[in-house]
Amino acid sequence: MKQNKQPTPKNAVPGDTEGLTWALPEGAIARLGKGRGPKIVLSPNSKYFAVGTMIGLWWYDISSKSPIALWENERGLISIAKFSPNGEWIAIANWDGVIKLLDLQTGECLAQMKRMEDQNLYYYLGFSHDSKRIATASWKGIIEVLDVQQGVCIAQMDRGDRDVISADINQLEFSPDGRYVAASADERETKGTQTFIWCSETGKIVCKFAGIGFVFSQDSRLFAAATPDESINDDDDWKAKCVSVWDIATCDRIAHFEGHSDWVDHITFSLDGKLLASSSRDQSLRVWDIAKGEQKDVYTDFNSTRIKPFYTEAGGLLAIVDAEDLLDVWNVESGEKLSIPEVNTNSIDAALFKEYPQPILADLEQNRETRIGNNINLLSDLWRFNHVPQPVVFLPDGKTLASTSDFRGVVFWDVDTKQVQKTVLEDKRITSFTVLSCGNILAVYIRPNEDFGYVWDAKKPEETILKIKEEAQLTWKIDFTPTGDQIAISSRAGTIYKWDIENKTRLEPFVGHKEFIWSVKYSPDGKRLVSGSSDKTARVWDVETSKEIATLPLRKRSVLMNIAFSPCGRYIAGGMHREIRLWCADSYETLLVIPQTETISPYALSFSHCGRYLASGTWWQKDMEKMAIRLWDVSSGENIATLWGHPTDIQSLAFSLDDTVLASGSFDGTIILWDTKPYM
Repeated sequence: MKQNKQPTPKNAVPGDTEGLTWALPEGAIARLGKGRGPKIVLSPNSKYFAVGTMIGLWWYDISSKSPIALWENERGLISIAKFSPNGEWIAIANWDGVIKLLDLQTGECLAQMKRMEDQNLYYYLGFSHDSKRIATASWKGIIEVLDVQQGVCIAQMDRGDRDVISADINQLEFSPDGRYVAASADERETKGTQTFIWCSETGKIVCKFAGIGFVFSQDSRLFAAATPDESINDDDDWKAKCVSVWDIATCDRIAHFEGHSDWVDHITFSLDGKLLASSSRDQSLRVWDIAKGEQKDVYTDFNSTRIKPFYTEAGGLLAIVDAEDLLDVWNVESGEKLSIPEVNTNSIDAALFKEYPQPILADLEQNRETRIGNNINLLSDLWRFNHVPQPVVFLPDGKTLASTSDFRGVVFWDVDTKQVQKTVLEDKRITSFTVLSCGNILAVYIRPNEDFGYVWDAKKPEETILKIKEEAQLTWKIDFTPTGDQIAISSRAGTIYKWDIENKTRLEPFVGHKEFIWSVKYSPDGKRLVSGSSDKTARVWDVETSKEIATLPLRKRSVLMNIAFSPCGRYIAGGMHREIRLWCADSYETLLVIPQTETISPYALSFSHCGRYLASGTWWQKDMEKMAIRLWDVSSGENIATLWGHPTDIQSLAFSLDDTVLASGSFDGTIILWDTKPYM
């Protein structure tokens, strides 16, 4: 393995140490966030880590925790990343179903292939130990062994008939000698998790059993996994609290160990394959003698349910222990905490990063008692938007942008500095929020199939100002009145519920739709509500009486997916399949129909504050590398500008108060700030 390889700093901008302006699309000012769904992997030389997100492959320096490069930003949508054991390459897969092999140093694409046209997404990539093959698992649970450099599939693994086809693979690995591929799958129609072993060249099944958290011995002769207690027949009490060992050649179980009283989370073989160490949520670590079939040692002084054992090259047994959010490394046999620099870092890297993908090794080497939370804060920009930033809203001061973040609180951004000012309601899960004219925030957490919904006032975060029960089982879209005195909660059955927030009372609902409600929006004066449903109608309601006032004319079989009122209240805009429609908010007649070329609807809509322009953002369309944000002249329907930047759905749009900046929030987990001055 070459230890001197380092990634080329592609797209890095001098002076921008955070990557705010790296690889920006034309017309953009900055990008907030690094992308949704970070997949973090440590480089073989432990000096860098790569982060695959929806907008590309970020490279970070371990010592400084600063970004040094951005690769693969042309498409992004990276679902998984994996380094080759030889230290030469990194393999990535994206949501289009494309697998690429990149040179670790130059970023050059050495090989590329696309498998299974109907699947699009890989959940697992795993190199064989000789770096010549890759095992993959798709979102349909299909497993293949690929020679990526040759662009061919060597074997596909048959798991037999399944009642449920889903992304049920939770572990996938080659044996050290490459002869076998093993996978665990949560097969719903069977009892618990099933583990399979196949021949990696033929795809022929070698063994199958109920178990989870498997591991191969170094010589690939033995295989161990956490298995259920065989004395318990109740499917509801399936708990893998035993450890079993198999001889792979004969598929015989040669040892079965009982002793743990709770789930076994981690198993590891000693390097000579004679011993097996297992840790459990019962706060114990046990060592088993495989040949004798008995427990050799038990250790119970860790005071933690998260213990990860591993053997060093010298044969010593160490454990990473997470106790009260502190990470320590222990010499298990002596019972002593270790000074991290004295431990073989290659041994600790593999164990540490498999369980804790955050780059915490550097901090451990400097300070053994580094809190996990502090490490997350140091790299908070990586998962600041590990949730769709919806909505994005400019505050009345014109200098601050608000957005949600990973369902945790509402983040305030300084538009000039592009830095986070503060986070409010940061301990609350947030579905959506509204900004009142005074600048205060009301936020709501209402998710389908939850028991309760909650509304909070950011000025009084310690108390719930409204608790909603029945509607929490039904909701899809919600909206606040501009004054924040009411909230409308749509349902899947067609009813729109209405609550008086201040008085904590449920008001008369809006009843008329027959099917799923896709959109609800209050008028700027709060006197009307517009809604769109799968019943192919768009209705206007009187908020005071909850009675229907009118229906908006639609193209046949259209569903109103998104609604925007102009700030003056004169116009209503609607986003539908292949169409934007503009209605008069007084007569409800159609004023303008703007056909769309995209197959998928322009669901995100926002009027400029001057009322002369409308911004629309499309959802994902197959074979499009970037989604379109279009600016329209409201009077003529002319497309005055098209902005391309996000690789997937545009979820929310907002103009700054002076209309010089447009913020777009995307399913990719970022916000892009666009300069609109050239177009207005």
